[in-house]
Amino acid sequence: MSRRNSLVNHIEFAGLRLALGFFRLWGLDRASALGGRLARFVGPKLGVTRRARRNIRAAMPDLPAGELERIVENMWENLGRTMAEYAYLEDFAFSGSGRIEFENTDGVVEQAQAGSVLLISGHFANWELMPIAMQLLDIPGGDIYRHANNPYVNQWMIDLRERVTGCVQIPKGGEGARVLMRVLKRGEAIAMLADQKMNDGIESRFFGMRAMTPAAPAGLAVRYGIPIILAVIERNNGAHFTLRCSEPLKADPTAERVSEIMRLTQELNDRLEAQIRRRPHEWLWLHNRWPEQEIAERN
Repeated sequence: MSRRNSLVNHIEFAGLRLALGFFRLWGLDRASALGGRLARFVGPKLGVTRRARRNIRAAMPDLPAGELERIVENMWENLGRTMAEYAYLEDFAFSGSGRIEFENTDGVVEQAQAGSVLLISGHFANWELMPIAMQLLDIPGGDIYRHANNPYVNQWMIDLRERVTGCVQIPKGGEGARVLMRVLKRGEAIAMLADQKMNDGIESRFFGMRAMTPAAPAGLAVRYGIPIILAVIERNNGAHFTLRCSEPLKADPTAERVSEIMRLTQELNDRLEAQIRRRPHEWLWLHNRWPEQEIAERN
């Protein structure tokens, strides 16, 4: 790492800590609201928002222009709230906080008691609450994460998640494969977000467009017979949330391996899409989720 890059990384990390310290002064509810208002005001004016608008138009071309803008504004408000709430993750982990409600989770707990389960979600509402919800449900396991570009931010986030959730932190890719297998051999759960573009994934359909999709959930389900459960976080009112779980997706042990991976991957994408359509403002539309050609053809 060059001296210049190291200095930039240190400045970014210092800025993050300063911002979180500022939000910590307000209390959870007011900090969340303040973060949401700030992001709602600034976010739609940023250049990166053009990507969100193009993605929304491509995914839901029949939306009126006014509705599209409401989704963009509400997406930024949710993102701002989520960033402010990083300062309070330990508060969410307190079992008596009442900040996270649970729906249709009895089956998940039973599955986790019987063996490994894959809890798959996307960047919905405050996605950092998934491993905290696992802790509150007494489901041990690991959380697959993507490296932050800034190494100091990355290590800080790993330490924070480990301290708050107790989940084993598993980096994406080959680096985390051995850790992942150790968690599965113990019969524990794995949580991961599966709504980002993966250049080494498999091609599936998402909102009717081609999308390179992570194959890991379906691959693990087929290879080890582990059920997949879509677990989504929804923001109810300010800094209160609901974790809602789907019925499990299970691999057919008699099916051909590749075709079964493709089937499960598509089914998972379909369930993610249905949730996004239900609450489009709570999904992070800023990702490069689709090939540029697919987006261009729809815009």
